[in-house]
Amino acid sequence: DTSIQPSRPVFEPRTKPLPTYPAAQPQTSPVVDIPREPKPAENQLAFNVDSPGIFTKEDQVISTFNPNNIRGMGYYLVLSPGVAFAHKIHKSSSSYKRFDPGFSTTLTGGFKVNNFKIGLGGTFKKHSFHNSSKLKLPTKPLPGESETFAGYLDLGYNFKISKLWEAYFGIGVGYYLTLVDDNKDLSTRKEHDVFLTGSTGISWRMSELFALSLGYRYFHENEVPAHIVELGANFDF
Repeated sequence: DTSIQPSRPVFEPRTKPLPTYPAAQPQTSPVVDIPREPKPAENQLAFNVDSPGIFTKEDQVISTFNPNNIRGMGYYLVLSPGVAFAHKIHKSSSSYKRFDPGFSTTLTGGFKVNNFKIGLGGTFKKHSFHNSSKLKLPTKPLPGESETFAGYLDLGYNFKISKLWEAYFGIGVGYYLTLVDDNKDLSTRKEHDVFLTGSTGISWRMSELFALSLGYRYFHENEVPAHIVELGANFDF
């Protein structure tokens, strides 16, 4: 409806004076300075996890474990499969023996005191003859293989490189038994003697209880000594 025109509001002048208020009086009572407690730092997390296994530094969570807590007493267990490279060739008037790369598995466990480890270890290693291996008089190929079982006293030392990385060294002394098929009738021959081993490498600590390692081990025996590259799973208790 456009016939109705808007009208301005009617201005009515003020007829009553504004109310007056008394002036503010100065405070006569002494001012007491109440000490305030420092405001606690805000937690940046949406929730607070207060349980073992959380490592903080300067009120900030930096790891799911304390990377500096590698000392003390406890137990260890290490399982280390690897690839073994035999480096000895046997030459005689009756045979020529050379071995292909094989595989090995080492299991060690025992006590740890600070950075030192002492325990027992066992290793199984297996190789097949290289296709150039043969018997002489008459000439005959060697299709057999060798298997070695070793048990030893395990001694080791770990030291920290950084918060998550460690280096280790180890030695072992024990006894070994090797079964090898290298006779003319391909029957099994036994070889046994004192066993020696040495290892070194680095490990990546994923938690206080578990670490992965990559290392080198020298496996000494008279029949099939070898250089071994190992990938280890380390458990600490």
